[in-house]
Amino acid sequence: MTLRLAAAIAICLPLAAKQPKPDMSVVTTEHVEFAPGGTIQVSGSAGELNIEGWDRAEVEITVTRSTYRTDTPREQDLAQRQLNAIQVRVDRKSPTELAIHTAFPKRSFWARAAGRRPDVQMDYRIRVPRDSRLEIRHRGGDVVIYDVSGAIEASVRTGDILMQLPGAGQYSFDAHCRSGGVSSDFAGSYRTRLDSESFVQPGPAAATRVHLRVGTGGITIQKMASAEPQTIATPPAGSSPTDRRG
Repeated sequence: MTLRLAAAIAICLPLAAKQPKPDMSVVTTEHVEFAPGGTIQVSGSAGELNIEGWDRAEVEITVTRSTYRTDTPREQDLAQRQLNAIQVRVDRKSPTELAIHTAFPKRSFWARAAGRRPDVQMDYRIRVPRDSRLEIRHRGGDVVIYDVSGAIEASVRTGDILMQLPGAGQYSFDAHCRSGGVSSDFAGSYRTRLDSESFVQPGPAAATRVHLRVGTGGITIQKMASAEPQTIATPPAGSSPTDRRG
């Protein structure tokens, strides 16, 4: 399996031109008390989204916003304002319901600030009570979910989903890629049609529900094999459904 991430392209520039530097970033961390077994909603996010279960009765949200800018004071100040304009709002609706929403400025803001929308990278690291229920609506990019035992509903427009679940759990799987493939370490039924693929396993009545949807990309469901989360890995392009299944 290989990462489905776009490779950086090196562009040769004249020696006199300054190379952009990826040294402009804004990092925020927030802690919220939250009861185990509650529902956590993540919406509007884009970029790399990593969610990990832990034993604490709280949620930790660390978000890194970064962009490429030359090192002139004007460019640095502009980048700082643009990154600060991306708001990640955390709303504790009740002791058992938490919403994490990303609000990007409208295109008119970028036009007033610099004449174009900048190339901004977003990285989310969220730790939640292990038995939380997750509801995720991710715009684009990769989603990694590690060691969360509650029901999970996740959708991604463009990108990959990697889930690592305790192998001893009982699950009801319903995973579908409109354009891409599904790979699972758990038993179940596959259905392939043109370039789309589905994976289904009803499971017993008490099974944990896992509902996954990807527009363009892949879904990988793994049994946890170690105490540490793994990096996202998806099947290589062009591999057959048989090659992808554990």
